This record gives sequence, structure tokens and C-alpha cells, in this order.
Amino acid sequence: MNPLLRPSDLPYELPDFRGIREEHFLPAFDAAMAQDLECVRQILADPAPPTFQNTVEALERGGLALDRVESVFFALTAAHNTPGIHRIYQELAPRLSEHRADFTLNKELYHRVRRVDRTDLEPWQLRVLDEYLSWFERSGVELTLDEQARLRAINDELSALSIRFGNDLIQEVHSSAVLVEDRAELDGMAEADVEAAAVAAAENGHPGRWLLTPSLFTVQPALSVLTDRALRRRIHLAAVNRGTGEHGGEGSQSGIDLLPVAARIAQLRAEQAGLLGCVSHADYVMQASTAPSPEAVHEMLARITEPAVRNALEERAELEELAGHRLEAWDWPFWAERLRRERFAVDSSALREYFELESVLEHGIFRTARELYGLVFTERPDLHGYLPEVRVWEVTDEAGRGVGLFLGDWFTRPTKQGGAWMSSLVHQNRLAGQRPVVVNNANFTRPPAGQPKLLTLDEVVTVFHEFGHALHGLLSDVHLPSFSGTKVPRDFIEYPSQVHEMWVLHPDVAPHYARHHATGEPLPAQTLRALREASAHGQGYRTVEYLASTYLDLAWHGITDPAELPDPCTVEDDALARAGVDVHGIPPRYRTGYFKHIFAGGYSAGYYTYVWAEILDADTVQWFTARGGLTRENGRRFQEEVLSRGNEAAALEMFEALVGRRPHLRALLERRGLLPREEFVHRRRGAPAAESAVRA
Repeated sequence: MNPLLRPSDLPYELPDFRGIREEHFLPAFDAAMAQDLECVRQILADPAPPTFQNTVEALERGGLALDRVESVFFALTAAHNTPGIHRIYQELAPRLSEHRADFTLNKELYHRVRRVDRTDLEPWQLRVLDEYLSWFERSGVELTLDEQARLRAINDELSALSIRFGNDLIQEVHSSAVLVEDRAELDGMAEADVEAAAVAAAENGHPGRWLLTPSLFTVQPALSVLTDRALRRRIHLAAVNRGTGEHGGEGSQSGIDLLPVAARIAQLRAEQAGLLGCVSHADYVMQASTAPSPEAVHEMLARITEPAVRNALEERAELEELAGHRLEAWDWPFWAERLRRERFAVDSSALREYFELESVLEHGIFRTARELYGLVFTERPDLHGYLPEVRVWEVTDEAGRGVGLFLGDWFTRPTKQGGAWMSSLVHQNRLAGQRPVVVNNANFTRPPAGQPKLLTLDEVVTVFHEFGHALHGLLSDVHLPSFSGTKVPRDFIEYPSQVHEMWVLHPDVAPHYARHHATGEPLPAQTLRALREASAHGQGYRTVEYLASTYLDLAWHGITDPAELPDPCTVEDDALARAGVDVHGIPPRYRTGYFKHIFAGGYSAGYYTYVWAEILDADTVQWFTARGGLTRENGRRFQEEVLSRGNEAAALEMFEALVGRRPHLRALLERRGLLPREEFVHRRRGAPAAESAVRA
């Protein structure tokens, strides 16, 4: 009777959410873990010589049930983390940690995989074997029993702390919302956002007032439009003090202090790395990445940091002249938007009238996928997600054959983690004949009833970015579920999604979706040109705020001595000062207390991956542009060489097969305006407009 213990009968094995209840999860996990271990027992009892089929493929088949249960459960922990799901996760976490250890620390199983006959294996099978052996070795299979016991204890505690950080942060994000008493304070804010804030306040027991719920970033979108400087300051302080025990505004309530949790996580990761023979957690992480070492990452960041800071200081001087006073962190976005409006004749608040969510979906991302990959998206109201507001589309190819399902969950709610992300509910694989089911999540403010959802340009970029992840899952064509779609090295996973941002303002894409929601008039061509020209404006600020968080991540995970618990304030201050990114007025994109990516999101020692992937992305944008841009042939090549191959090929080999060479840093420096000034101006004058890409 447990719907999680068998493949769903719904199309594409879409989980039967109408039949799944919270009480199904623990029994389903117990049964799936038992099945997994029974599979291992049978493999080890097999007297036949180990082959790829009777060992690796058998392990993958044995894990299908656990993969099914985990995919559904962890999608809910992020998107709909009810008190019941939270309690289950707390009980389940140590059991899952022990189960994974029972698997990866099994020396007999490890040696059987090592003995698999490699004769006549295909290249993807050889890679899978090497990856399997690496998973065992990086998990500590070769440690002594005493060392393994300590490693298990560390893993158990890390699992519990990561869950605590993520769950407490959901509460922090919503409890740090700013309540506004006077409508006049919201001067400058779009009327639709004012109405949405009023609805949010009423829903939270504050009728007649306005509630501004923060995004997970430090810099809140409202700062660019609100004319009331005091309110901007309140919003900023509420954002930067999340996870520190105080929400930062005058008369604000106390919050949850997550800094000790973060410090303990970093301490345990350092000890874990030492047990596994690594200098630091960063060293451990990068052994399984495309980046060769922490030193190589720091070298790359150093080449970007000096010109980024130089540009940021020039931007600040210009903005302070316009403002007539010293800029604080809550001032910079407002005056940057004012300068952008004056210089490029672009009013970001007015642009929203042209970025209606339904049009961005239907005529933006779906149309682009049709042009590039031949995909057709048809909404299926007869199919249901985990909540009524989750929408489902069937995806078919040019011949009408089923590809998979795409789910969209766009709006914020109290049970949802902050930010935007993609999840897989079913991983494509040939072994079991499964086709992909993926979901995109965002945290857009819900519009008042009966009104369209109008997006900011940054939110449009988010839609295209997350859809790039979705396409990586939908177009996967691999043999084994453990190597499917986005299960690639962490510093490669953002590459396809960032490439798809290039289409946001592309002249072959934007005119189709950027239309006034009431009149249907397209966004004027001169405005699109101005937006492309303005894309490099403010890159000093954007790059420095990103680099600050990157250096903060590397500082936490560059700790080599786990003997003492690090002080969070010291780690932050030293990291920013040492890197030279402690620029007044530019806070890190994330600070320690709400840096979910690295303490509860799988990006530990990996936040650098966004700029590492952008090196590949910027090169690929130039490749698309040189070959004609939005064409079916370009999409076919990108699909064949990158999107379809999952982790059954080496990441940089995919890139080189597409572009024909190793990646260069120059394209990224040019995009962000970080070339020497005279060289940058010369290059821009001769560059096609399509090379300018909007960055999130």
C-alpha cells in the first residue's frame, strides 16, 4: 500500500503525490535501504568473476528504490518543508549517513569493483568504473577500522548540523521580513509589489500594513527602487543579520544564531579532510572537480579580483558624485539604478510591464528550447505535483515522442527554502528505461489574485538559468542513474545553466516574450539595445560581491587545523581583507549566517564554481555567436556534446569536443569589463551585440 515502494503508474513515473503521505517515508526508506544492502550481499555472494554487468549494473539496479524515495523526499525538504517532513528528516539523517557508510566503507565490495574485467569495455564504462573506485576511496574505504569509526561519527554530526542550518535558515528568512507601517515609505516601489506586500502582511496577521519578505541574497531587490533611505537601511540590516541572533532593525526581534553551527561544520570538515589524507576540505573537494587544486582556483580569482575592485571603486566614485554623499551598502543599488536610468534610458521598474511570467515561460524559455532542441512543452493539468500550485508540462521531441516532464513551482511560501533551484524527481537512465522528471523552483512574490506576475529583469535571468539546469536533466541520455543529468562535477554543473542566460536579451529571443502584459506591444528595440549595452554597467560591484562570498567560502574550508573552533567574525573579516575585497558599500553576496550554499547546500569549497563555469560559458557564448546563434544545428551540437552526456564523460572533454580547444579566461574578462581599459574599449567596439550577456 506504500506508493513509494513501487514505480509510479503515472506517465513518466511521476510520483503519485495524491497518494503519498508523510507517514509513508520512514517505512519506504527502511525497505529501500534494506533492498540496497541485500543487493550488495547477493553481489558479493556471486561466485562468477566480477564483470561490469554483475557488479556495477547490479549495484545500480539495487539502488533504484532508494533513489526513487530519496528524490521525492529531498525535493520536499527544499520546497515544502512542513513540520512533519522536518521531524522525519531529523530522524532519518543519521540512518542515511550510516547506510551510505555501510556501502562506501565496504572493503570487500570495493575490491570486487577493482577486479571488474576491463577488457572490451566502452569508454563510458571505463569512466564509470574509475568514478566508482574514486567514490569508495574518497569515502575512506582504505582507512583503518578506528579511523572509519571516527569518520562515521563525523559524517553523522555533519549531517545533523547541515539539516539544522538549512531548516533554521528557512525560519530565519521569513522571520526577518520587514513590516512597514506607512504606505509613504514604499515610494518608488511598483504598485504590484506594494499590493503583494499588503497581501503578505494580511496573511501574517498584520492587516493594513505591508510585509517585505527578503530573498536569500544580501542585496534585496527593493533597495534599487525605494526612495526612503531609512527603510532601505532597515531592509539591509535585516538581511545581513540573518543567522546571527539579531535581525538588525531598531526594535526587531531576536533571531537564530547559526554562526556557531557554521563554525562547527567547518571544523568537522577540516578533521574529515585530514582523516582522508587531504590538507583541507577545499583540497578534498577539488580532487573530484575540474579545478586541479585550491591554488589554481585562487590564481584564477586573483586575475579577476584586481580589475574588479578597480572598476568597483570607479563606480562608487561616480555614484557618490551623483548622490552627493558617501554611499552605504543600502544606498549603492538605488543610485546605481538611478545612473543606469539616466545613462542608458532604461527604467528597471517600468521594464516589469514587459516581463510577464506566462510570456517568459511560453514565448521565452519554451520557445527557445523548441528552436534549439526541437522540444515541445504541453501543459498537463491532469497531472499533479506535490502542491496544487505546482504546474506540470509534458515534454516531447520533434517527432512527438515523449521526453519527460517539467514541473514549475514559482512562488514563495513559509515552508520553502530561499533562492531558486532545480530538482530531479526521476533520473533518466537506459538501465531501467526511465525518462526524466524535473522541477524548477523559484521564490517570486505571489501577485494579488487575478493579476499577472510581472518579473524584474534579474528574475527573468533566474528563469532562464534554472531552465538551463532543467534541460540538462531533460536531455540526459546516459546508461546509469548515478551518472544522469546534473550529476556532474560541482564546478561543471553551472556551466549549461549559465550558457542559457545568453538568450535573455538575445535579439532572436527577447522580442518574442518581452511584450507589454496589457497591450501586447513588444519592448522597443532601442530599449533592448540599451539593456545589452548596460549589461556591463555595474560589473565591478557585481563581481566584487560575488568574489567576497567566494573568498569567504574558501576561507572557511581552507582551515587546516581542526583543533580549535574558528571564530566566525574573525574568519569573515580576515578573508575579505586578505583578498582585498573589503570594499566599503559592497557586502558579500552571502554572509556566513545565511550562506546555505556552503553549509547546507552541497557547495562547500565550491562557490567558486559559478565563475569557473562562467569561463566555459563565456567561451561557449562566443561559439554560439560565431556559428549563427539560435539555430537547431547549434542546439543539436550542444545537446550531443554536453547536455546529453551526464557524468559518463569527463567534463572538460565535453567542452573541448564542442568548442575545439581548451577554455580561455579572456572571454569572461571581456564580458565583465575586466580587460585593461583601452583594450576593453577596442574590443567592445568590434563585438557583436549578442556577446553581451546579462548576469545574475
